[in-house]
Amino acid sequence: MMHLAVSEDDIAKAESLVARVGKDYADSAMFAVAKGDSATVARLLVEARDSANIALLLNAAWQIGEWLERPASAEPFARAAAARPERQSRANLTLADNLVSQGRWTAADSAYAVAIRTSADGWPRLARALTATLPFLAVPHAELEAIRADLSAWDPARDSPAAATSNAGLLPHVRLYALGLLASRLGEPTAALRVAGQLEAAPAGDEFAPALRALAAAVRADVAIAGRRPADAVGALAVVRGAVPLDLSGMSPFSEDYARLLRGEALLALGNDDEALRWLDNGFDATPEDMVYRAQVSLRLGDIYERKGERQRAIDEYARFVRLWTSCDARLRPAVEDARARLARLTGEPRT
Repeated sequence: MMHLAVSEDDIAKAESLVARVGKDYADSAMFAVAKGDSATVARLLVEARDSANIALLLNAAWQIGEWLERPASAEPFARAAAARPERQSRANLTLADNLVSQGRWTAADSAYAVAIRTSADGWPRLARALTATLPFLAVPHAELEAIRADLSAWDPARDSPAAATSNAGLLPHVRLYALGLLASRLGEPTAALRVAGQLEAAPAGDEFAPALRALAAAVRADVAIAGRRPADAVGALAVVRGAVPLDLSGMSPFSEDYARLLRGEALLALGNDDEALRWLDNGFDATPEDMVYRAQVSLRLGDIYERKGERQRAIDEYARFVRLWTSCDARLRPAVEDARARLARLTGEPRT
């Protein structure tokens, strides 16, 4: 209920709801940012250095970044958590997600490096590789090659036994998925499709088979879109139906966020704006990687609404994109400048 109130920009209602149980550190930080209470924000950031509960500090970064959609305001909290000695891997992954949501791959990669170094398992390494393959980040070819070399040399079986989780057996499968997307991004479709086949054939048990088929389908769809075959991408994604075991549903990449973006891209390329709109507008609400994709989803929604003549909706989505990516990496600036130009045109047009 509180999340819904915040998402509707009804901060007073959200505060009244949480008052029944009492505000914790994360709630206080979120409301202070929402109300522009700089004095309280400064005090809470001082506490963040050592006295704040680390779990609540991470929650503060998450609530400010995702619920308020203000990743730049969440970043100081995420950085404070990453500087603490406890839960360093988790905190640096939170920081990396925050930076990626701002279009800042270079800074995020540094956070991933710390997360990898301070973790006993392979999930941070996989998270780095999967994020690097996101086409809208335009990660340079040389960096993608280095990430692929690192991932190819890594053997999940060598991870610390003490770090094993209930999903540790899926590490080799996610590694294949990442290698497939890396091959696609590097312009090697044959290698990518070969990896997709290996992923489909990899033993994992009946419970996980649909989820692994969905990952392989995403690789095939990625290759198809890169080859300008959007109809083939839609066909490949037909097997992606949300058949995800409950304990994996909130975990990337099994949450299928990237497959939904690919479907939206393919539908747009086919000129099917209405169906693309449904997928993009409804497919990323409170998903595990909502904020990673939020700016790009808004950019595409703005484009759709502009074509439909829904001027105010287009303005709102372009403005959201510009706000989220205002500090993006230099190579990504052209997209922001184009959105600014569209905003200027739309806001300058006479109303009818």
